[in-house]
Amino acid sequence: MKLTILAALLFAAWSPAFALTIPGPCGTDPNVQCAEYDQNEVFQITAAPGKATLIQFEDGETVATKGAGMGDGQAWNASKGQNWIFLKPEQVKPDTDFIIVTNKRRYVFSLKLAGRHDAVTWALRFDYPDTRNKRMAADAKKRQEAADVLRGSATYTQPRNAHYSIRGDMDLKPTQLYDNGTFTYFQYDTGRDLPKVFAILPDGTEGLAPYHMEGDTIVVHETAAQFVVRLGKLVLGVRNDGYAPDGHYNRTGTTVPGEVRILKEKSE
Repeated sequence: MKLTILAALLFAAWSPAFALTIPGPCGTDPNVQCAEYDQNEVFQITAAPGKATLIQFEDGETVATKGAGMGDGQAWNASKGQNWIFLKPEQVKPDTDFIIVTNKRRYVFSLKLAGRHDAVTWALRFDYPDTRNKRMAADAKKRQEAADVLRGSATYTQPRNAHYSIRGDMDLKPTQLYDNGTFTYFQYDTGRDLPKVFAILPDGTEGLAPYHMEGDTIVVHETAAQFVVRLGKLVLGVRNDGYAPDGHYNRTGTTVPGEVRILKEKSE
């Protein structure tokens, strides 16, 4: 008898623990429950006669064709929508297992009748670490892209258009003059007062060009076929010999200083 008991104890110590996760409340209502998804866990759903249970999946997640199986299919009434499943016990003793395969994941549930002190599962939804990690990685990538663009926005080498002609007062001649298809860069490596830059509008009139400063460079928030640079009575005419109205050099995608437009990738 002692040997038998000892063998049973050794077997129990060697056997892996049954991975059962009992979801906890998402907020103040114990019947609305949440759990962190793990494909190696069994999630318990506690039901009561006359009470329905909603299992909510991630947006874009759908149950595969023939992707739901139940140990006792007569004990429960189940229906599904786009990314959810409704369950309701139909028998007095409905305890069974429930396996769901979606287009993204596999779920294993233990369905049981609630005891006296058990919270009945009215709704169950999941937190998905894999989705959260992908989102965090994508956000970090976008922040890095934005930082890289802003870091180099005043020092573009390629691609850029530097085909400009000037005439007038050479005291207003920029040290460097170029555009990237969206922004035009007037660099003045000098301690003199900086001039104002005006764009020649389609009707031939002048309009003060919106701009911001990057060090010693006036960054005009547009390209134009012609500009006029003015400081007091001094005037310099600027012609863009490589003018491309549609623009194709823009790297920040925005004319707001210090901001970068990053396009959102489509979810798989």
